[in-house]
Amino acid sequence: MEALAQLSIVLVDGQDLIRTALIQLLSGAGLDVVGEARSGEDGVRLVLDLRPDVVLMELFLRGMSAVETIERLAALAPASRILVLTDSEDPHGVVEAILAGACGYMLKSAPPDELIGAVRASATGECAISSQVAGGLLERIRERDIPVTARSEHTGAAIRAVLTERELEIFERLATGESNREIGDHLSLSENTVKNHITSILAKLQLDNRIQAVVQAVRSGIS
Repeated sequence: MEALAQLSIVLVDGQDLIRTALIQLLSGAGLDVVGEARSGEDGVRLVLDLRPDVVLMELFLRGMSAVETIERLAALAPASRILVLTDSEDPHGVVEAILAGACGYMLKSAPPDELIGAVRASATGECAISSQVAGGLLERIRERDIPVTARSEHTGAAIRAVLTERELEIFERLATGESNREIGDHLSLSENTVKNHITSILAKLQLDNRIQAVVQAVRSGIS
Protein backbone atom coordinates (compact mmCIF):
# COMPACT_ATOMS: atom_id res chain seq x y z
CA MET A 1 0.00 0.00 0.00
CA GLU A 2 1.34 3.45 -0.90
CA ALA A 3 2.24 5.58 2.11
CA LEU A 4 0.25 8.75 2.72
CA ALA A 5 2.13 11.90 1.74
CA GLN A 6 3.26 14.18 4.56
CA LEU A 7 1.68 17.58 4.88
CA SER A 8 4.14 20.19 3.61
CA ILE A 9 4.60 23.46 5.48
CA VAL A 10 6.43 26.74 4.89
CA LEU A 11 7.24 28.89 7.94
CA VAL A 12 7.29 32.69 7.65
CA ASP A 13 8.62 34.28 10.84
CA GLY A 14 11.39 36.80 11.48
CA GLN A 15 12.63 35.08 14.63
CA ASP A 16 15.15 32.29 14.07
CA LEU A 17 14.49 30.76 17.50
CA ILE A 18 10.74 30.53 16.86
CA ARG A 19 11.25 28.88 13.46
CA THR A 20 13.68 26.36 14.97
CA ALA A 21 11.23 25.47 17.74
CA LEU A 22 8.38 25.12 15.25
CA ILE A 23 10.42 22.88 12.97
CA GLN A 24 11.14 20.56 15.89
CA LEU A 25 7.49 20.51 16.96
CA LEU A 26 6.04 19.99 13.47
CA SER A 27 8.63 17.44 12.38
CA GLY A 28 8.07 15.49 15.57
CA ALA A 29 4.39 15.25 14.66
CA GLY A 30 5.18 13.85 11.22
CA LEU A 31 4.72 17.12 9.31
CA ASP A 32 7.21 18.19 6.66
CA VAL A 33 8.64 21.72 6.93
CA VAL A 34 9.85 22.27 3.36
CA GLY A 35 10.99 25.87 3.69
CA GLU A 36 11.33 28.89 5.97
CA ALA A 37 11.43 32.64 5.37
CA ARG A 38 12.15 35.71 7.50
CA SER A 39 10.04 38.25 5.59
CA GLY A 40 6.81 38.54 3.66
CA GLU A 41 8.61 39.06 0.35
CA ASP A 42 10.75 35.96 0.84
CA GLY A 43 7.71 34.06 2.02
CA VAL A 44 5.77 34.81 -1.15
CA ARG A 45 8.67 33.72 -3.37
CA LEU A 46 9.16 30.53 -1.37
CA VAL A 47 5.49 29.57 -1.37
CA LEU A 48 5.16 30.17 -5.11
CA ASP A 49 8.19 27.94 -5.64
CA LEU A 50 7.30 25.13 -3.21
CA ARG A 51 3.46 25.23 -3.17
CA PRO A 52 3.12 23.85 0.38
CA ASP A 53 -0.13 22.61 1.88
CA VAL A 54 0.06 25.13 4.74
CA VAL A 55 1.84 28.45 5.31
CA LEU A 56 2.41 29.13 9.02
CA MET A 57 2.94 32.88 9.31
CA GLU A 58 3.70 35.47 11.97
CA LEU A 59 1.40 38.52 11.93
CA PHE A 60 4.23 41.04 12.35
CA LEU A 61 6.80 40.76 9.58
CA ARG A 62 9.68 42.83 8.26
CA GLY A 63 9.11 44.69 5.02
CA MET A 64 5.82 43.75 3.39
CA SER A 65 3.09 43.46 5.99
CA ALA A 66 1.52 40.14 6.88
CA VAL A 67 -1.86 41.31 5.57
CA GLU A 68 -0.38 42.20 2.18
CA THR A 69 1.56 38.93 2.17
CA ILE A 70 -1.63 36.99 2.91
CA GLU A 71 -3.51 38.83 0.16
CA ARG A 72 -0.81 38.03 -2.40
CA LEU A 73 -0.63 34.37 -1.40
CA ALA A 74 -4.41 34.03 -1.41
CA ALA A 75 -4.45 35.33 -4.98
CA LEU A 76 -1.33 33.61 -6.33
CA ALA A 77 -1.26 30.33 -4.37
CA PRO A 78 -4.86 29.68 -3.24
CA ALA A 79 -4.21 25.98 -2.64
CA SER A 80 -1.69 26.82 0.10
CA ARG A 81 -3.73 27.44 3.25
CA ILE A 82 -2.50 30.30 5.45
CA LEU A 83 -2.52 29.91 9.22
CA VAL A 84 -1.45 32.92 11.28
CA LEU A 85 0.59 32.09 14.38
CA THR A 86 1.38 35.04 16.62
CA ASP A 87 1.58 36.43 20.16
CA SER A 88 -1.06 39.09 19.49
CA GLU A 89 -4.63 38.76 20.74
CA ASP A 90 -5.62 42.03 19.03
CA PRO A 91 -9.06 41.35 17.45
CA HIS A 92 -8.36 43.94 14.76
CA GLY A 93 -5.37 41.91 13.61
CA VAL A 94 -7.46 38.74 13.62
CA VAL A 95 -10.18 40.28 11.46
CA GLU A 96 -7.75 41.86 9.00
CA ALA A 97 -5.83 38.59 8.60
CA ILE A 98 -9.03 36.59 8.02
CA LEU A 99 -10.41 39.12 5.54
CA ALA A 100 -7.08 39.08 3.69
CA GLY A 101 -7.40 35.32 3.15
CA ALA A 102 -6.00 33.53 6.20
CA CYS A 103 -7.90 30.38 7.15
CA GLY A 104 -7.09 30.57 10.84
CA TYR A 105 -5.42 32.44 13.68
CA MET A 106 -3.57 30.72 16.52
CA LEU A 107 -1.58 32.05 19.45
CA LYS A 108 1.99 30.90 20.00
CA SER A 109 0.98 30.13 23.58
CA ALA A 110 -1.47 27.46 22.36
CA PRO A 111 -0.76 23.88 23.53
CA PRO A 112 1.37 21.94 21.03
CA ASP A 113 -1.38 19.43 20.25
CA GLU A 114 -3.81 22.28 19.57
CA LEU A 115 -1.37 23.88 17.14
CA ILE A 116 -0.72 20.57 15.36
CA GLY A 117 -4.47 20.04 15.10
CA ALA A 118 -4.92 23.52 13.64
CA VAL A 119 -2.25 22.88 11.00
CA ARG A 120 -3.88 19.59 9.99
CA ALA A 121 -7.33 21.19 9.94
CA SER A 122 -6.06 24.05 7.77
CA ALA A 123 -4.66 21.60 5.23
CA THR A 124 -8.10 20.02 4.81
CA GLY A 125 -9.84 23.35 4.28
CA GLU A 126 -11.11 23.90 7.81
CA CYS A 127 -10.61 27.12 9.75
CA ALA A 128 -9.03 27.32 13.16
CA ILE A 129 -9.16 30.20 15.64
CA SER A 130 -7.53 30.09 19.04
CA SER A 131 -10.20 30.10 21.76
CA GLN A 132 -8.36 32.98 23.48
CA VAL A 133 -9.12 35.35 20.60
CA ALA A 134 -12.54 34.07 19.54
CA GLY A 135 -14.44 36.36 21.88
CA GLY A 136 -12.50 39.41 20.75
CA LEU A 137 -13.12 38.46 17.14
CA LEU A 138 -16.87 38.43 17.71
CA GLU A 139 -16.76 41.86 19.35
CA ARG A 140 -14.71 43.24 16.47
CA ILE A 141 -17.23 41.83 13.98
CA ARG A 142 -20.04 43.50 15.89
CA GLU A 143 -18.21 46.85 15.79
CA ARG A 144 -18.00 47.03 12.02
CA ASP A 145 -19.92 45.90 8.99
CA ILE A 146 -17.68 43.22 7.52
CA PRO A 147 -18.48 42.14 3.96
CA VAL A 148 -19.10 38.40 3.57
CA THR A 149 -19.84 36.26 0.57
CA ALA A 150 -23.14 35.01 1.96
CA ARG A 151 -26.17 36.58 0.31
CA SER A 152 -27.70 39.51 2.15
CA GLU A 153 -31.14 37.85 2.36
CA HIS A 154 -29.79 35.23 4.77
CA THR A 155 -31.54 36.75 7.79
CA GLY A 156 -31.84 35.02 11.13
CA ALA A 157 -35.33 33.81 10.23
CA ALA A 158 -34.17 32.38 6.90
CA ILE A 159 -31.25 30.61 8.57
CA ARG A 160 -33.52 29.07 11.18
CA ALA A 161 -35.85 27.92 8.42
CA VAL A 162 -33.18 26.21 6.33
CA LEU A 163 -31.16 24.54 9.09
CA THR A 164 -32.28 21.52 11.06
CA GLU A 165 -32.56 21.83 14.84
CA ARG A 166 -29.24 20.04 15.31
CA GLU A 167 -27.51 22.16 12.65
CA LEU A 168 -28.80 25.31 14.32
CA GLU A 169 -27.36 24.18 17.66
CA ILE A 170 -23.99 23.65 16.02
CA PHE A 171 -24.24 26.93 14.09
CA GLU A 172 -24.79 28.82 17.34
CA ARG A 173 -21.78 27.15 18.95
CA LEU A 174 -19.57 27.91 15.93
CA ALA A 175 -19.93 31.59 16.75
CA THR A 176 -18.34 31.04 20.16
CA GLY A 177 -15.10 29.89 18.53
CA GLU A 178 -15.40 26.31 19.75
CA SER A 179 -13.56 23.56 17.90
CA ASN A 180 -15.35 20.55 16.44
CA ARG A 181 -14.26 18.49 19.43
CA GLU A 182 -15.58 21.06 21.92
CA ILE A 183 -18.88 21.32 20.07
CA GLY A 184 -19.14 17.54 20.07
CA ASP A 185 -18.45 17.38 23.80
CA HIS A 186 -21.20 19.91 24.53
CA LEU A 187 -23.75 18.21 22.30
CA SER A 188 -22.70 14.58 22.92
CA LEU A 189 -21.70 14.06 19.29
CA SER A 190 -18.59 12.61 17.70
CA GLU A 191 -16.08 15.01 16.17
CA ASN A 192 -16.71 13.48 12.75
CA THR A 193 -20.48 13.96 13.10
CA VAL A 194 -19.95 17.62 13.97
CA LYS A 195 -17.69 18.05 10.93
CA ASN A 196 -20.35 16.53 8.67
CA HIS A 197 -23.00 18.86 10.10
CA ILE A 198 -20.76 21.89 9.56
CA THR A 199 -20.20 20.86 5.93
CA SER A 200 -23.98 20.73 5.50
CA ILE A 201 -24.45 24.12 7.21
CA LEU A 202 -21.89 25.83 4.98
CA ALA A 203 -23.47 24.32 1.87
CA LYS A 204 -26.99 25.38 2.85
CA LEU A 205 -25.93 28.94 3.69
CA GLN A 206 -23.61 29.21 0.69
CA LEU A 207 -20.59 29.98 2.87
CA ASP A 208 -16.98 29.02 2.16
CA ASN A 209 -15.71 28.40 5.68
CA ARG A 210 -16.52 28.54 9.38
CA ILE A 211 -15.14 32.06 9.74
CA GLN A 212 -17.83 33.30 7.39
CA ALA A 213 -20.30 31.26 9.43
CA VAL A 214 -19.22 33.13 12.57
CA VAL A 215 -19.70 36.47 10.82
CA GLN A 216 -23.10 35.43 9.50
CA ALA A 217 -24.22 34.21 12.94
CA VAL A 218 -23.36 37.57 14.47
CA ARG A 219 -24.87 39.68 11.71
CA SER A 220 -28.08 37.63 11.64
CA GLY A 221 -28.60 38.03 15.38
CA ILE A 222 -28.30 34.29 16.04
CA SER A 223 -25.17 34.79 18.17
